[in-house]
Amino acid sequence: MGAQIATGSAKARNIHDAWKQVYEEANEYSGHQEGYSGDLNTCDFTKDLTYKLKTMSVRELTDYIEDNCPKREAWGFCTKPGKENKNKTKTQVENTPQKGTRKWKTVYEAIDRYHGDIKVTADSQTECIKKARMYVEKNPRVTLEVRINKVLEKGNTVCAKISYKKSKTESLGEYYFVGWASC
Repeated sequence: MGAQIATGSAKARNIHDAWKQVYEEANEYSGHQEGYSGDLNTCDFTKDLTYKLKTMSVRELTDYIEDNCPKREAWGFCTKPGKENKNKTKTQVENTPQKGTRKWKTVYEAIDRYHGDIKVTADSQTECIKKARMYVEKNPRVTLEVRINKVLEKGNTVCAKISYKKSKTESLGEYYFVGWASC
């Protein structure tokens, strides 16, 4: 059970989002291999050393991390700060108007208690319970709850879409990570 230097970089809004990206990339590329892949997915991100770039070059800071970082840890730093969205309004709304009258109907839904997925739908409570019981008999690990709900009979149920409005000057920061990965 040895260790080797592993590195990674990412562009993100902050160092923690960048670490998530680097970690996921290492997982996809190297797999978990029971904790000994030799990549950053065997490490925990424990220190942000961006402040040290005031007195060290990137190369010196990388060498410092290699010399001082413990096994199974990764330390990182920001090589290029991002620019924040300074707009007063950071979202945009796209309305989807519905034409005509809306007609609603009552339905009964059997919903997976732990995951929230709708497994059975029926027009009456008795029918929904009957279908839900058959479903649970076939899938004994599932627990269903029957709920009453109103649904739109026809037409689009989406009435608005809210999305992020990027600023022209906004940019992501660039981050670099170095760690001693188990191999």
